[in-house]
Amino acid sequence: MKRLNLFFLYLLFDFRSVIICILMLFSYSALSIPYLKDIKVVDGDTVKAFYKDETIKIRLAEIDAPETRQDFGYQSKKCLKQIIDDANDVIAFKFKEEDRYKRSVGWLLAGDINLNYEMVRRGCAWVYDQYVVNKEIYQAQNLAKLSKKGLWKKTDPTAPWIWRRNR
Repeated sequence: MKRLNLFFLYLLFDFRSVIICILMLFSYSALSIPYLKDIKVVDGDTVKAFYKDETIKIRLAEIDAPETRQDFGYQSKKCLKQIIDDANDVIAFKFKEEDRYKRSVGWLLAGDINLNYEMVRRGCAWVYDQYVVNKEIYQAQNLAKLSKKGLWKKTDPTAPWIWRRNR
């Protein structure tokens, strides 16, 4: 009987150790989320920011915004700046990949808000069909079109990839 009690006591402490380790891992990862600092908006789908001890250029995944010299280019840049300002400097970066221009591609996140998707929701950027990861982004674009938000105020705005090709 004494051995059985010792065995259960061992299991109890071992179980507690596992739970404590799991909780420590979760709390460490929650505390160690690297937030972006000193964010500078380059255009509607690109920012420069201080991240993990270095300044990097970030290309927002899944979206394509009007180029600076294109119609609505300035407004798109201003829109991204406003979204970032509204997030009160608490913006995390979820890395996807590095592109051929050596930019970090990924998502800007403020809590549970995906800022890339917010750009589409406000009509400040297109869904970049070629690079879509989550098809739900199309719902945001369709709502922006129906509501005639941002670039969708024009009846037939020119997508950035078409504008670049025609230059």
